Amino acid sequence: MDALFAHSPGNEPLVVELLQEVYRRLGLDYRNYSQTFLSRRITAFARKNNFDSIDEMVRSLLANERELESFVDSMSLPTTRMFRDPAVFKEIRESVIPMLSETQLAKVWSAGCSTGEEAYSLSIIFKEEQPGKKIITFATDLSERSLHIAKKGIYQLRRMRAYTAAYLASGGTADFSDYYTADDENAIINADLRGNLVFAQHNLVIDSTFNEFDLILCRNVLIYFNRALQEQVVNLLANSLRPGGILILGDKESIRSMAPRQNFVDLDRTLRIFQKAQ
Repeated sequence: MDALFAHSPGNEPLVVELLQEVYRRLGLDYRNYSQTFLSRRITAFARKNNFDSIDEMVRSLLANERELESFVDSMSLPTTRMFRDPAVFKEIRESVIPMLSETQLAKVWSAGCSTGEEAYSLSIIFKEEQPGKKIITFATDLSERSLHIAKKGIYQLRRMRAYTAAYLASGGTADFSDYYTADDENAIINADLRGNLVFAQHNLVIDSTFNEFDLILCRNVLIYFNRALQEQVVNLLANSLRPGGILILGDKESIRSMAPRQNFVDLDRTLRIFQKAQ
């Protein structure tokens, strides 16, 4: 049996020990992430760093704090992009924004924002659809490295063509290049789009609610958790929404068979858009 397979029965106690130590030393709780996700990430890290076995890897990580932090960084998968799933952002533009609180201030939470592309996409749509309304978006993630990139708002220029196409598919009609400046390699998001964004570290697993929101996006995050943790996080999101607030999940995520399901009504089952009962 391959000694590098994290899911091998003989390696399971080692993985449990490693995750327990990550939680104890760094306060990061991966213990209830899905077994599939954990196995893939741990096995990939072991192979990339030329460990001969999971046992060797765990012993090395527990003896070296810097290596342990490198392992934690490898657990983050920043796969986001601007206007990811344009149909979702078109629905936000056409249907969700008009449903936000009628007050002059609306609060939005981009949970698991990764490197910030989703938060900036929201900022652009809010600027276009509600230019006179103050909308504050709290963009949070577990990874400090991802948040560092998000706060800078600097992305590879070569990605802008795809982002422009997604922006137009989401209903955008402006010149997308007006929202950033560019040099030979990078696109820098305009400062005015960052003005109503608050980037902060937040752990959906162990941290509590910190505000009452009109809209929460938590897309492609639940897929990494086991069932019990998924329900725990959905409860957190429900408790973080005002009555009538909107929750948007990823296209492979559902709350249909969860206990918190009773707190929500479907607005768009295909796009995973739900409204908290009033």
